Amino acid sequence: MKNILITGATGMIGTALLRCAKQESWAIYAQGRTIIDKVSPDINWVNFDLCNPGDALVKLPEFDVVFHLAGQTSTYAARDNPKFDLETNAVGFLNLLIHLKQQTQRPFVVFVGTVTQVGITERLPVNENHCDHPATFYDISKLTAELYLKQFVAEGWLDGCSLRLANVYGYSREGQSVDRGILDKVFRAAMKGEDITIFGDGNYLRDYVFIEDVVSAIMLAPTARERVNGRHFCLGSGQGIALKDAFCKVVNLAADASGTRAKIIHVDPPVNLTAIEFRNAIIDASAYRDATGWRPIYDLDAGLRAAYQCHLTARH
Repeated sequence: MKNILITGATGMIGTALLRCAKQESWAIYAQGRTIIDKVSPDINWVNFDLCNPGDALVKLPEFDVVFHLAGQTSTYAARDNPKFDLETNAVGFLNLLIHLKQQTQRPFVVFVGTVTQVGITERLPVNENHCDHPATFYDISKLTAELYLKQFVAEGWLDGCSLRLANVYGYSREGQSVDRGILDKVFRAAMKGEDITIFGDGNYLRDYVFIEDVVSAIMLAPTARERVNGRHFCLGSGQGIALKDAFCKVVNLAADASGTRAKIIHVDPPVNLTAIEFRNAIIDASAYRDATGWRPIYDLDAGLRAAYQCHLTARH
């Protein structure tokens, strides 16, 4: 029996990870701002803010594994209030690391970051050999948190690694992560018959990775402790697709499910749109494959059908 902590357990990835973790023989502690599962007897919910934890951390048991997903995820919220973004993404995580350092047994910490920490690069695919030049406040705070983790590992205080994720989709709900799960948001809007907006021509490439593949990657990290310790890894499907083509696939599925086809319209980008929105990204995840054996199972078509199967089944 292992004690594990999942921070940000009510978010898009946290919810999916929690569902998978419940299948293991673990004592699960789930941290979030709200409780989404009050009846499950095998989850210990703890509600506190990592930026101001008070004595909440002290009351928790020692953990074998910590999956850290809590944080502020909006690029634009970070630009509007960079201090809050830094406190949430870096200082809150640092508070957790300082607490974990005091354990009698050394925990393994999996930090979930973003491939945009590398910044805007013309060289594809993106992998761990790229130098980091973050282009947004959000990516600065995520990179800062990752560097703190690496330093704690270098000091010998704990073990851990960072997983930088590409564009994740599947199973997100309304109210989760304003700037995340864009394909899910497009599907929900298309199901309602709302117009789908693309800024510019939509020809910039994205690497979309299905949530089930992301969860399997996260779960594998502690099993390869020695091979991944102190490192960061880029995770994606390895397949690039133009944003406009991905949106079209989602709209087509929504039309199959609802019987109504939403319209895709192209508009001029707002003047305040960040340059990171127009990046091209294809991810080379071979380093993580070599370390853990992980491979994504779903291509985009299979992942989209799996994500929205309940809607498709209801229609047919």
